[in-house]
Amino acid sequence: MGAARAYVEIEAGYCGVSLTPRWLPPRPLPPTAVEPRRATPRSLARLVEKTGSPLAAALAVAAVNAATTAWMLETPGAPPPGYTILRRGDSLPRRLGIESGDRVALLGYMPGLAEETVRMGADLRAADYDAGLLEEARRRRHAAVDARDRAAVAEAIRWATVVVFSGSAVLDPATFLEEARLARRTGARLVALVGATSSFHHLVAEKLGVDAVAGLVVEPSLCPRVRASAAAGGGVHRVRGRLVHWLWRRRLTGQEG
Repeated sequence: MGAARAYVEIEAGYCGVSLTPRWLPPRPLPPTAVEPRRATPRSLARLVEKTGSPLAAALAVAAVNAATTAWMLETPGAPPPGYTILRRGDSLPRRLGIESGDRVALLGYMPGLAEETVRMGADLRAADYDAGLLEEARRRRHAAVDARDRAAVAEAIRWATVVVFSGSAVLDPATFLEEARLARRTGARLVALVGATSSFHHLVAEKLGVDAVAGLVVEPSLCPRVRASAAAGGGVHRVRGRLVHWLWRRRLTGQEG
């Protein structure tokens, strides 16, 4: 566990990384709460329920990401059914199903995704906790609100036809689930999770109530570099090497999975 990232490595060398939710009220996680050699993704998820600690959530998310990578790389066929490997030059907004005229609430500002979404002709509202990212969004002329203003975030969700959460949203499970349910109640046709933190198996995604997940595979040979990057406060994308981006989409009426 670093100041900015959590790193989990499971058997056979598969690894996962998560942000640590520094924007949430701190709730200490005693070192004795986790027994590394006996921990599983399920036991870490239960630790979140037991302690309410955002740090426990970061460990659980990183463990699920590692387990998802193990499943993807050890499942016969490439990619597993229902998954698409994204190639260089692929449009993620287009692959997600965002269309011109859509109203997109981007909860967790991702500059590249925001710019491409607007270029496609969609309207965008963004929310983030990070002051620097909010400043950048406004400099690029995007409507943006501080994510601590829950009323403003709820208004953006009600306005939207598409709601895209940054993967870090799941580190505050109660808030994320409440907002995902609000998106469903107010008629959003697409709810998605995007980013390295949300590299979730589709069964997890379905339980969370989302239609699509965009994540990545970290090959085991890169895990020592990922661990070093996480220890230094960096993320997966600072690592030089082959990172495989993928997309899972729930099968919708009249569409392919």
